[in-house]
Amino acid sequence: MRLIDKITLEGVGLHTGKTCRLEIEPFDTDEVMMSCGKSEALISRMKTRGTNRGSDYIFPDGNEIRTCEHVLSSLTGLGIFSGVRVKVDGGEMPAFDGCAWTLSREIIAHSDDTVTKAPTVINSPVIVSNEDRTRFIAAFPSDTLHITYTVEYDYIGTQIYDYTHNAKNYVDEISRARTFAMKSDIDYLRSHGMALGGSLDNAIAVGETIEAKGGLHWENEFVRHKVLDLIGDLASLGKPVNAHIVAVRAGHELHLKLAEKLKEETIKNGRD
Repeated sequence: MRLIDKITLEGVGLHTGKTCRLEIEPFDTDEVMMSCGKSEALISRMKTRGTNRGSDYIFPDGNEIRTCEHVLSSLTGLGIFSGVRVKVDGGEMPAFDGCAWTLSREIIAHSDDTVTKAPTVINSPVIVSNEDRTRFIAAFPSDTLHITYTVEYDYIGTQIYDYTHNAKNYVDEISRARTFAMKSDIDYLRSHGMALGGSLDNAIAVGETIEAKGGLHWENEFVRHKVLDLIGDLASLGKPVNAHIVAVRAGHELHLKLAEKLKEETIKNGRD
């Protein structure tokens, strides 16, 4: 897709609890341009910081935007990798509905079907893991973007989702999958300045009972949300990629490390 009209939205930041303003506008750039105050940079040239609570993007001057994964997932999930500037006021992306549904509908309404970038391909497997290799993510050569994701959580159990990416599948299968938090973690998070904007309007609360506004969209909504996160984190490449990605209990930190390694591989093989 190609964005043809400006989108302006406001919402509460998931962690700060403050009102944040988001503008996405057509812009002459061969990547997604990020902007916050006087800071501006192409997405692939920004440093990233992934935690189990989100993905933050850091400008060369040290300014940063927190919790970028859902907004970037909305863009790149629909095929927008260039021709836009994403401007944020408030230091954090608005949480909206805790997924990509609201923003995806806005993007579709303000875009046409022009393909903006051809995918990058990889020639050999790329793997990253934690130190004891209990969590990992790997990318294998493929002629499409295909994701096989496994999660394991208390009260949720083990969920596996196998997903073949295109814009229609993204909207139908992934965009409505909401973020979630363990009820046992909420007091700790808020005491450390996180999840201050979290509520059942933008998250699922998981414990002995699972609380979700309107009920779960799918029984396996949790693993679908991790696919949503991964698609957003791969946006840091600055380009689409064709690969079969296998993730086991991975999370934002490993997602972003994989993106960095894929970036290094494409540069090394002269495809930057």
